[in-house]
Amino acid sequence: MNILVVNDDGVDAVGIHKLALALKKYGNVVVCAPDTGRSAASHSIVIQGSLTFKYVGDQDHIEWYKTSGMPADCVRMAIKLTGLDFDVVFSGVNDGLNLGTDIIYSGTVSAAREAHIQGIPAVAISTDYGAFSIVDHELESLLELIFEKRLYSRDYVLNINFPEGKFAKSFGYRFCRQGIKIFNTGFKEIENEAYLNDESIITYDENQDTDVYLASKGYITLVPLQVEQTKLDSLEELKKKQ
Repeated sequence: MNILVVNDDGVDAVGIHKLALALKKYGNVVVCAPDTGRSAASHSIVIQGSLTFKYVGDQDHIEWYKTSGMPADCVRMAIKLTGLDFDVVFSGVNDGLNLGTDIIYSGTVSAAREAHIQGIPAVAISTDYGAFSIVDHELESLLELIFEKRLYSRDYVLNINFPEGKFAKSFGYRFCRQGIKIFNTGFKEIENEAYLNDESIITYDENQDTDVYLASKGYITLVPLQVEQTKLDSLEELKKKQ
């Protein structure tokens, strides 16, 4: 099995090293990551100018590459330039949760989505900021679950989040739907016409069958996502107005 590992935190990020090493038991692992952090890059790709794609070296029998591109570019370039046919793509482990509407901004989830678009099963994995102790204790069992039950599929992107960092360990896992998480961000002027993001007020989904709610209660959440975004009932209503 050929396994591609990507991320949006960059080639030197802690999470991608933990994930790549943990995946070695399941096949031939290749890493392709941005040369620096690309958090919140969403599904952007570089279409103007050149892109670098450099072989970093072999570490622990894993081939490492880095690119000047975006997370989605990591997938696109690795597929074309390594000469390998990948059976599954893993993105992460992201340093920061990707729950609910976080996935709209997430480069981690978007890299997995790009693999799905390319016809390759994909899994995105995230943890709360700095909460890698729970990853150290539970990543191996999570991967066993994924491979034993073959939870990856060409039919969806599997978005997985460890629980919020206030928990030392999870209470298990839950399959659930994507929730809503709204950022109301302020902006602080630092000089004439230049601003920084100021404190955000975040509204969290309280529906008990969502990833946002269940992660706040200590569960590992698993959400199958799709690329197709057409609201079918609204489409049928609009057709009646033709």
